[in-house]
Amino acid sequence: MEASSGDSSTAGESGSENGATDTMGEPLPQWALGVFSSEADRVGMSFSDNPYWWGKIEIMASGTFLLDWYGCSERQERQEFRWTLADDGRSLSIQPEPPTEVFTYGNGNPVSEVIVEPGESCDTVLIRFFHIEAMSWGVDEYHRGDVCTNVTAPDGCTFTFEWCDGTPPPPCE
Repeated sequence: MEASSGDSSTAGESGSENGATDTMGEPLPQWALGVFSSEADRVGMSFSDNPYWWGKIEIMASGTFLLDWYGCSERQERQEFRWTLADDGRSLSIQPEPPTEVFTYGNGNPVSEVIVEPGESCDTVLIRFFHIEAMSWGVDEYHRGDVCTNVTAPDGCTFTFEWCDGTPPPPCE
């Protein structure tokens, strides 16, 4: 289920009268909660006969961060992580459970750090990850919205992106 950026109806373990809080009493980052796709800006576009990799993330008030990794129209992998509010109070730190110094994120990337930050617009998040082998930061941008594929040929790589529930997410402010 997607939570809009203004939705504060989800309560954490410690609760709050005027919005959600996490177990430490800190306000939950409403900008980050919900479902985001690397392809939300490509809804309506069709792709044909070429391997196409894309991702979808879901960030839940419970502290769960899910990453679904797709090859064309087929989900190839689901990874589950925990998020915590970073020390800066403005971003999320992503870690496997139990935490380790190096872990796999995305399509086989060995990383030591994954950070979620607000994007340039109110409906985007940036995922920054430090790739151990390249010794550099990678960045992915995800747009709010639950995106699915409508397969138009049996190969699975001929498809059109569409909204999973048929409607785009409400505009953000």
